[in-house]
Amino acid sequence: MEKRRFTNWWIHWEDLHWPNPDSMEAVRRKAEKYAEANITSAIIFGCHFRWDYLPFFTILHDYLATVAEELGKYGIELIDHHSVNLIHRYSSVEEMRRVMQHSGPHIPFSPSREAAASWEYNGKKLNNWRMIDTKTRDILWFPQYASEGFCHRNPEFAESYRDYAVKLVRDTGIKGLMADDAMYYANMNACACPYCRQELKNRAGIDLPPIEDQSFWGNWENPAWRHWIDLRFDATRDFHSALRAVLPQEFLLMSCGAPSATAGAVNSASDARKFMGGCNYVNQEFSGNTPPYKHDPVTVNVPLSARLISASHHSAAAREKSARCYGTGYGFTEPTANIIWAANKMLDADCHFSTLKARLGLPQRILKTLPEEEDVIKTAYTFEKTHPWLFSGAPVGQLGVYFSYETRNHTCFGAINKGYARDYSHTLKLLFKEGISAHTVFDFPEDAGKLPFVLVPSPAAMTEDEIAAMRRYAAHGGKVVITGPSAFPGCRHTYDLPTKADCEPEAFFHTIRDGVWAQAPKWLLEMAVPEVCGEAAWTEIEKNIFYNPARVPAVEADILAYCKRWAEPMPVQVLRQEGYYITAFRGEDGVTLQLLAAEYDTDIDHHLDEIRYHRSRVNYINKVTPIGISRELVLQTERKPEVYTPFASGETAVSLENGVCTLTLPRDCAYVILHFPK
Repeated sequence: MEKRRFTNWWIHWEDLHWPNPDSMEAVRRKAEKYAEANITSAIIFGCHFRWDYLPFFTILHDYLATVAEELGKYGIELIDHHSVNLIHRYSSVEEMRRVMQHSGPHIPFSPSREAAASWEYNGKKLNNWRMIDTKTRDILWFPQYASEGFCHRNPEFAESYRDYAVKLVRDTGIKGLMADDAMYYANMNACACPYCRQELKNRAGIDLPPIEDQSFWGNWENPAWRHWIDLRFDATRDFHSALRAVLPQEFLLMSCGAPSATAGAVNSASDARKFMGGCNYVNQEFSGNTPPYKHDPVTVNVPLSARLISASHHSAAAREKSARCYGTGYGFTEPTANIIWAANKMLDADCHFSTLKARLGLPQRILKTLPEEEDVIKTAYTFEKTHPWLFSGAPVGQLGVYFSYETRNHTCFGAINKGYARDYSHTLKLLFKEGISAHTVFDFPEDAGKLPFVLVPSPAAMTEDEIAAMRRYAAHGGKVVITGPSAFPGCRHTYDLPTKADCEPEAFFHTIRDGVWAQAPKWLLEMAVPEVCGEAAWTEIEKNIFYNPARVPAVEADILAYCKRWAEPMPVQVLRQEGYYITAFRGEDGVTLQLLAAEYDTDIDHHLDEIRYHRSRVNYINKVTPIGISRELVLQTERKPEVYTPFASGETAVSLENGVCTLTLPRDCAYVILHFPK
């Protein structure tokens, strides 16, 4: 699949006054600017809760067709993006006002409840598709969006959406679709509609119990509960698979970019591999600020390491299907755009850079003065276009980190923040920090020559097929290192792992804080498992399979020693560096190393921050300075590299003596590319 450079095409209120000469001219001017910024693909943002625009599909589709035509003159493709199933519904003026202010990116236009009650599509009532709350058995309500949602397992809805998708493609000429939200934003409150209940009946032979039945809800010892988890994940796969079947063969289909490798994924049924049951492109979203602004407790500020860890799982889902990833990151200035782009390049992902002005809580008269995407991403995209050989190689995986689906889905240990997800994430974070290029893997390869070493953190549950595959891999010479609570035969430990959520029925479910933020329940956040249970000693339980009952944080030094012993060597050995994450690529043109600073000092436009009328997700970051990095890099190599520092001023001094190359970088150099041509 070709590599792309994405940005948004925002729809604003005034664009819906269509058609008129001013809007036509605005489309032409913007398409020209996108071409000048070397953008290859534009993704629609706006009119997001698409079913709320049902009476205006003709107007909206004509606008999209015009945008697609103008962009097409420059070889730029248009991709639509909308929620397949969420709908805004207000029960009060206060709800309406909050959504209008906080959900500006949606253009949150919606019908009154009285009007919506009679809305139909192809003779089918929309209200008959709505999700049902598992707690109340009434219509499910999403407080964070003041919305309801259609159940993607409902066959009438799924068929109607497929019909709409076909019509959308035919009317507009779009080249791709990001079909958003076919998961469960209401977490375990979703869904108790007749079709979801019937599926549980088919699989487990029971009716969906009331929430007071703690023999079912949150009880991983109950096979019926495990069926409930599986059928919710399967619903997302089946929806996308059926959608794929009605779209053109080469048409791009993407879905949500929410994390898959967290404990919370079990609640929302968000999983990139399930989406890829029908999709052919993996979306990974860097929600909030990138890099983080650490002085605002209200906005979303995730460490860069967490972005890379989350993306590792998504990248594995893409490799499994010979597809590509793209990462959606949000910023407002060139310094933030540069880091978002560089983080994607580090991961061999295509970049999707987006502003998110309507989350800033500022008047339109101010928002219109702020830069557009094409203004701030142009430097990065131009560098990528003019240096294609630097981004043509395949990422080098020195070892694998096994992701245990059986543990995540089918154990309580896999559903708590301080459980399995923490050990998997901590492993990747440790490796990134040490400059070790690891790939998440879902299977053990038959050929150990392709991957000599696999780390398996805390596989608390394993299937017979997994156990057999691990043994075959080890028998062919692959090295396996297992840590923590493990279900592999011979792994002796004394962990007493939780089997159910430790809480009252009402406390099992997510809540909404401040009317906007989804708040995970205390059992998910606070339940803990000891770091070590059993003697923290290494044993070779079977040939080439080594085990220590200690969890990852307690044996970091030992893990790194095993990596040094068995991991595939980097194509170029880094002897000394400080403060950078490192990834390596091998291609026809040679070997490339990419280095990205791990930590940053960021600042914001404080005047704009002071006049915000609400705070949501992002800040207007205008300063990004790397911290904790060394200017000197030392490599073991017989030849000097070509050195590229796209965003730093000044030259790099390079010396080579006796197979040791020393580089002195410019000051404040956040991103470095070292290319070793063949």
